[in-house]
Amino acid sequence: MRRLAREVAFMKIYESLFISNEDDMNDFFVLEKLDKKEDQEFANELVSLYFAHKDDIDAKISENLKDFSLDRIYKIDRAIIALAVSEYFYYKKTPISVVINESVDIAKKYGTDKSYSFVNGILKSILKEYDGR
Repeated sequence: MRRLAREVAFMKIYESLFISNEDDMNDFFVLEKLDKKEDQEFANELVSLYFAHKDDIDAKISENLKDFSLDRIYKIDRAIIALAVSEYFYYKKTPISVVINESVDIAKKYGTDKSYSFVNGILKSILKEYDGR
């Protein structure tokens, strides 16, 4: 299921915000959570795309923050936004509406009461600006 694969990818990105070396991350976590090989591959691809384009993703997020720096964003929200930007710009197979809706749903599940609206607003700002990729 793509939703669960996205959640696992979000968790891996979230984990990376606390670890300075990508090699220290636990790959077993992905295999433990996902039963289907295609879901494992999808989650791993999203995470790999994030790491390959991390600086560009952070720049896109930073450009769309008002009155915040990237380091001040709640890390769960930051990971969700980073996942969405990774999927939209570098996976390129998911429609903008799906990226936003899935991200908002993940924010509702893992974030604060205000996370989903923050994530929605930032993503609409970033993704609509670049709509058409």
